[in-house]
Amino acid sequence: MSTDILIRNVRLVDAMLERSSDLYIHEGCISAIGTRLSIPGASVIEGDGRTLLPAFVDLHVHFRDPGFTHKEDILSGSRAAVAGGYTAVSVMANTDPVCDHPEVAQHIQQRAKEAGLVDVFPVGAITRGLEGEVLSDMEGLSPHVWAFSDDGRGVQRDDVMLSACERAALLNRPLVEHCETQGVTDRTLSEALMVARDLVLSRHSGCRLHIAHVSTAEAVDMIDRAKHSNVPVTCEVTPHHLCLDEEVNYSVNPPLVDRAVREALIRALVEGRIDAVATDHAPHTLEDKASGMSGISGIETAFALLYTHLVRPGTLSLSQLSRVMSLNPGHILGLTKGKVEIGYDGDVVLVEEDESFTVSEDGLISKGKNTPLLGTTLSGKVWATVHKGDVVYVDGRIKGRDFDDYRQVS
Repeated sequence: MSTDILIRNVRLVDAMLERSSDLYIHEGCISAIGTRLSIPGASVIEGDGRTLLPAFVDLHVHFRDPGFTHKEDILSGSRAAVAGGYTAVSVMANTDPVCDHPEVAQHIQQRAKEAGLVDVFPVGAITRGLEGEVLSDMEGLSPHVWAFSDDGRGVQRDDVMLSACERAALLNRPLVEHCETQGVTDRTLSEALMVARDLVLSRHSGCRLHIAHVSTAEAVDMIDRAKHSNVPVTCEVTPHHLCLDEEVNYSVNPPLVDRAVREALIRALVEGRIDAVATDHAPHTLEDKASGMSGISGIETAFALLYTHLVRPGTLSLSQLSRVMSLNPGHILGLTKGKVEIGYDGDVVLVEEDESFTVSEDGLISKGKNTPLLGTTLSGKVWATVHKGDVVYVDGRIKGRDFDDYRQVS
């Protein structure tokens, strides 16, 4: 592993700045930024004018390990992540066994350590077996997870959710909620009802709340009003809810929305009312997908999809995109990631903005090939990903699979 890297001749872009420069990463952290840097003994990446961004942070992925490793595992998911420019991911609890006790979280952490590519942060289940009835071992899980969630279902019982909020507040862990009220078929109303309840409980308990994959303008408005009333709440939106609509006819949960709602979500993102973009990367076998399972394999295409649909047309600046893909999710996770600044983790991604590629099954690293983007041409190609000064992906090659180490990339 090389943790001293000099990256030369790049366009640095993050949520705060944009300039041409060199970047030096020493012992895993950004150590120097300037022009014509010379660091004896450092390995060198020749940027050749490429764009350097803080590596992306994903608040919402499903790596299917343990229990469903035929769909994805920690290693394959980590490889897919670095190919997409991500160096930190939050993995959901709907595994088998469910991540409702410490041993499962420890298993995930061990697998991530063995893979050695990205930082993996487990999410513990709010309730045992994700059944919504009895709280999980939140105290036992707390040292091993950053948050709790019954993602995919949401906690339906008000009394259980109140207890969860109170417990999570004591443990200083946020709750991540999938807001869907069972039995209410109108999607807007279903989401709004649970968002409203959870905001009330967050205010009452002081529990930090993160609303997963918002998909309605009404929910965004409610969350925004709550923020202005000092409720400790954040929210995320997925790339597919921003860039695809119901005409695509692809099954995800929450469902794709119509064009008007999609445009409202984009406006909210541009205005800073949505905190983060999270992929909800949900790999399935083609057989399971054909049988009706919801989900999209999206961690490898997220940046390019957003760059193509939002940045290139001028709807969103690259700095704004960096804020919602890197800085804000890094802050939500409590990490020193997401900025090109001295002292921050040396996690960066180099992209070729003018390079295009066509999404194909063969080109996807993830075991999940379930995406409606197959055959689609996107711009903004990830060229290299660096995790704490270690080059883990470069020009289509992944560390540990296609190379072991490097001394110079030019």
